[in-house]
Amino acid sequence: MLICPPIGHEYVNCHRALRQLSARLAEAGFPVLRFDYYGCGDSAGISEEGRVSRWLEDISTAIFDLRQRTGLAQTCIVGLRLGGALSTMIGSQRDDVESMVLWSPVVNGKSYLENLFSLQKEMLRFRPKPKRKHAQDHIDVLGFPLSRFLRGELEKIDLLTVTEKPAKNILLIQSDEGDGQSSLNGRLSRTEARLESQCFEAPQIWLPTADGSLLVPSQVLQSIVAWVGKTHS
Repeated sequence: MLICPPIGHEYVNCHRALRQLSARLAEAGFPVLRFDYYGCGDSAGISEEGRVSRWLEDISTAIFDLRQRTGLAQTCIVGLRLGGALSTMIGSQRDDVESMVLWSPVVNGKSYLENLFSLQKEMLRFRPKPKRKHAQDHIDVLGFPLSRFLRGELEKIDLLTVTEKPAKNILLIQSDEGDGQSSLNGRLSRTEARLESQCFEAPQIWLPTADGSLLVPSQVLQSIVAWVGKTHS
């Protein structure tokens, strides 16, 4: 099992849930690898050096490493938010991913960025605006730097253009009706993948909470573990 997380503030807000998901999968008997993309979390590099192209390479490297460590040929990827988009992109370039869980994946990069900027604006409503000392090649969004290059890469993401199946078996988990989730369901159903879609009235754990707590949607985690167990039995 390979866990592909989101980035930025979503990475922080989802960390506890993905850690518990990894623990549950491990308890069910599946080897699990969690990792951070280059320039994110505990990985090498600085945040300003983050690139979608590099992160796709990181996922391929993680797949190879997982197979080397376990000796297993089958790979299952769990991608949340941007991690789901990256998983779909890399999976559609390969033909050796057995299964994939897409948990509220980012479908359209432009919409994703618009939502980030909207949330940033809302968060800054009652805070003093920072003074810009000089022109920069990046901006801060919810406490994390976003470079012009990365922004350009993110804007190009559109999962509705994917024509090749990302994996043989796909579980699409939708906890919100927006961001093109229904359209992605239709797109994936037209590939050769065996697709299952599940909808939950679960909190959007990647969004900040009023008290700063990190939410863990147990029902979603339980469903993922059950599906993986059924698919890889």
